Amino acid sequence: MLRLQHVKRSVHRLSHLATACPAVARTPKPSGFRYSYPVNLAGAPARHLCTSSQCQASTGSASADSSPLSGQSLRERYERDGYAIVPDLLSNKQVNDLLDEMEAICRGQRGDIPGVKQIDHEEVTREEVIKNYLCIHFPHKISPVVRELVREENTVQVLTSILGANVKCMQTMMFMKAAGKPGQATHQDEFYIPTRDRSLCASWIALDDATIENGCVWVIPGSHRSGVIWPMEPHNDNRFDFADISYGHPYTESDYIPVELPSGSAVFFNGHLLHRSLPNKSKGFRRAFANHYMTAESFLPWTNDGRFDIKDDMRDFLLVAGKDPYADFKPMQEFTKPFLRGEK
Repeated sequence: MLRLQHVKRSVHRLSHLATACPAVARTPKPSGFRYSYPVNLAGAPARHLCTSSQCQASTGSASADSSPLSGQSLRERYERDGYAIVPDLLSNKQVNDLLDEMEAICRGQRGDIPGVKQIDHEEVTREEVIKNYLCIHFPHKISPVVRELVREENTVQVLTSILGANVKCMQTMMFMKAAGKPGQATHQDEFYIPTRDRSLCASWIALDDATIENGCVWVIPGSHRSGVIWPMEPHNDNRFDFADISYGHPYTESDYIPVELPSGSAVFFNGHLLHRSLPNKSKGFRRAFANHYMTAESFLPWTNDGRFDIKDDMRDFLLVAGKDPYADFKPMQEFTKPFLRGEK
């Protein structure tokens, strides 16, 4: 739940900040659960996505469009704020499929990943298997389930609304983030994954209810607009993993907004948006499925910190929507392999 001080400092900047109503939720949520930034994708002035008479009577807000996953309003909010929340992006079954696949990958049942121990005996519980790992990069390389959900229908609808008809995905990640695991310091994804046309878009899908307590994502609304890629430096903050922290930007602690999400819901955000996550202080997990997309028209000069030997365009990706404009004269490549994310 949003703390009062976050609401007070956010209302003047985000006029559509509002509590999600019970009818929005796909599954029952803990008492008092609320979206920290529920985006009405169908268009202002509605303050949330619920169209039930109960909600409209209590808020007086306009009804949502029948197709909330696409349209001009989604693009406008994404371009203005640098991010947009999509409630109920995945179904219960899709969430459970990802959780099952996460366990299988962490048991070593989908292929070898350096540092992942093979555990076949069932007496070791799912929680015991996954708790020692923070994040696995590129699981789509060994998992048909992950590959399918990278380009599932609702996700594609959102991405084509934001990016256009031709979309590719170059990175997938599964976050386990057990109790006590660190967050990641403030950064911009385009610092790590540079696109020629500034089209990088992250999707971050909650597989557990993501809350302030268990380490949800925090964003700085509008911080993408300048187009500046801020420099990075090492830090000694024990709240965060090994990754560097952005510095030199004009923002302060009071500018961060927590993005709390029910499981199955997602936040899509711009590659220039400053964001972070904090440690998991709960007793459970904060599992998530996070992926990076971009326009298929743009080159991708991404070496992944020197791991890829490329000249101007890394062509190891999944085509998610439309066509690959370079398919006839630029062959695909094989660079990415699953690996464990470090913590310290």
